Amino acid sequence: MALVLKDLFETMKDFQECIPGVDSNVSFSLLNASASSARKDIINILTAPIYQKLREADGEPRELLQMALGNNTMAKENPHDVLRRRKANVDIYRHELEAMQRSYIDNYYNAMDSLICYLDSGDREWKRTPYYQLRDRLQITSTEEFNLLYPIDNSYLFFFRTIPVQCEILDETISDYFIRIQNRPEYKDRLKRALAQLIIAYALQRFDLQELPATIRNHYKDSSLQRHSANEQTILHLLAEQLLNTAHQTLQNIDLAIQEPKSGNIETETSFNRPDDKIYLLG
Repeated sequence: MALVLKDLFETMKDFQECIPGVDSNVSFSLLNASASSARKDIINILTAPIYQKLREADGEPRELLQMALGNNTMAKENPHDVLRRRKANVDIYRHELEAMQRSYIDNYYNAMDSLICYLDSGDREWKRTPYYQLRDRLQITSTEEFNLLYPIDNSYLFFFRTIPVQCEILDETISDYFIRIQNRPEYKDRLKRALAQLIIAYALQRFDLQELPATIRNHYKDSSLQRHSANEQTILHLLAEQLLNTAHQTLQNIDLAIQEPKSGNIETETSFNRPDDKIYLLG
């Protein structure tokens, strides 16, 4: 079986210099299963041709790909590494494990964000990928715009991972609202914010906690809900419910607003003698 990490690292020493906290007793073959899964995550976003293009590149693009693959590999390998250490009678505390995992995930996100930002700045092949072409269907069309509506650490990776989610919500729920407010532009920002909240709620229900941007993960850890919930999944669903309720309340308010005349007054000249107007004037 081909060793995935050998595609980007000549020796184990190169890997250890790029990725912090890697023990000297691990090898490419030992990490290969986790590396295969890590590479699949990256290819799912970037596509195989772009992965290969970056692998053969020089300078920063290749270094960012090394960081992304290496840190994602170690994030996936971390639980197995803990078992190996325990078998060797090396104690690891939970807070140490969580800190290591958080570091690997954050480094992976940062590398992927930088890679996607680099590709987004003008790579022609990137603009032909399925994820990029879906942007034509979106209402929230960029990472920066999403971040202004709901903080996501300007994460290009999270934005692109939620593109299919945004398309789903638009198809099922909100597209009609954008059509209805075409002549009421004052409601567009509120509608986009509701859309962003729905996207985050769906992500909380579907994504693993480690796949979420640090801002959202920290909100989970700091939430008072954590003290009253049985497990992580319960907390995420409660946070999702809060966002769903807020978004749906916004949609209801917009519904009411766009059904009323702009002036807020009844135009008596046009109200008389209409079949649907049940007002009777008594002399």
